[in-house]
Amino acid sequence: MDVEPENYDPHTKTHEEITLPQLTLFLLWIGATLYYTFRVRKRENGANSVQSLDISDVEKIVQNSDSTQNHEKAIDIGGEDKPTTTVQKPSSGPITPSLNSFLQHVFIFGLVMAYFYLSDYKKLFPILHKEYSRDVFLFLVFLVFLISCTFSIKPTADTILGRDQTEEWKGWMQIMFVWYHYFAAKEWYNWIRVYIACYVWMTGFGNFSFFWIKKDFSMWRMLKMLFRLNFLVIFVCIVTKNEYILYYICAMHTYWFFSVYFFMRVLSSWNEHRIKMAMKFGAYIVFNALLFEIPGAVAFVFRPLWFIFQYHDGKHDIMHEWQFRLGLDHWACLIGMLCAYNYPHFEALIKYLEDISCSPSELLRKRIIRVGMIVTSIAACIIWYFTIAKQDKWDYNKLHPYTSFVPILAYIVLRNSFPILRRYHVHIFAWLGKITLETYLSQLHIYLQSNAKDLLAYFFLESPNYRLLNFSLATIVYIALSYVLFKITNNFSSFLIPKDFKLIFRYICIGAACFMISFTLAAILKFSHIM
Repeated sequence: MDVEPENYDPHTKTHEEITLPQLTLFLLWIGATLYYTFRVRKRENGANSVQSLDISDVEKIVQNSDSTQNHEKAIDIGGEDKPTTTVQKPSSGPITPSLNSFLQHVFIFGLVMAYFYLSDYKKLFPILHKEYSRDVFLFLVFLVFLISCTFSIKPTADTILGRDQTEEWKGWMQIMFVWYHYFAAKEWYNWIRVYIACYVWMTGFGNFSFFWIKKDFSMWRMLKMLFRLNFLVIFVCIVTKNEYILYYICAMHTYWFFSVYFFMRVLSSWNEHRIKMAMKFGAYIVFNALLFEIPGAVAFVFRPLWFIFQYHDGKHDIMHEWQFRLGLDHWACLIGMLCAYNYPHFEALIKYLEDISCSPSELLRKRIIRVGMIVTSIAACIIWYFTIAKQDKWDYNKLHPYTSFVPILAYIVLRNSFPILRRYHVHIFAWLGKITLETYLSQLHIYLQSNAKDLLAYFFLESPNYRLLNFSLATIVYIALSYVLFKITNNFSSFLIPKDFKLIFRYICIGAACFMISFTLAAILKFSHIM
């Protein structure tokens, strides 16, 4: 495919056209909202009719129910009818939302998407150009870390790389990642590359751990993960008329999830044997090297799926962006998988070093080992920083895939070197870590503008331009809506992907029918020039 500059849309101006997919989604949302309103009104009318019953009607109902309840007694193992205390069993598994709850979330989701549409596609708010101030950037970073570490420290389980710890890790990195874009802090580019490598590392580590421990390779598990990674981005693409690869994080993590899934699923019986696992890792390394170390291999392999992975920037081949983004961290996932595989050994080492019930000479030996680990980690980071991280972005990108593991592993060692560091976490960072996908997608439309090149301004004057006031209000709106989208995605996932595949198929059929009706109506309105 050749470069097609005419398809490049920088999203710097108001879009006048309403696209057919946008109109289809709008009609779907209108239909769901009307159906939800109908169900709510019907339920309210039902409640009113119950309240309107007179006393005699209520007495008849109670008498009939009493006769039934007296007959329905619990039966013990011996089979005798006798009154017993009923023990309510706790429900197992996540609670599936009701249809009304689902429709309510559809309504809210439509409102949020409308805000995305008005903010970025229709440019409801003015554009404010970025201006970088190192002083302001570092002051705000210092302030958020100071407040968070002072007022939101909470206890957690003493676990190496526990859930709270990894969510905390994702949370503070996401702040740096988003603010790097917001404040145009280009001098921090190399650090941002490391943070993205950390996310890819977590994909390898987390999914390998899950499949190794749970051994759950079910289609349900795959559907849940794919829905989590891609549901929201698909709708955002449609609403804002953007290409999927603009949000490359979603595509990248989807690919690395599949790589871990197939690594663990194929010859899964080998996963319990060290020699056979070494062979699997060797095959993975060879495949990875062939795909990413041969120039142009990624573009060649994925070109049949160009309609998914294309990106028109007006400068490069349409597969360039995908090849560049995927290749930057092509060894980070493997490092995460290897860390997960060797996690029991690292955990055993930490427990051994923290066991003080030993002789003085053994205790001294343990302290020397721990100090050695800490000093080695710090020294490795210092060497990496001065020899690798301080290079310009172009030279750094060439070395990044092969060196990003140094700060990642050093951080893990330092963060878990003492029990007191593992027993507490920064709660606000952990909370933000849970909504990283939503904050990543939302930043481009309700925090930034013009494909992250400009800012969204709520208050705009030529002088003063109220940059910090805009930043404060935009941050509040941005975080609030990201959290709402996180809750909506969880609701949709629970409702649309139950463990009953017959029900999933039914939802697919209903969804397809509703889509076809909406698409047909949208096409009629569109091509008859009504809208």
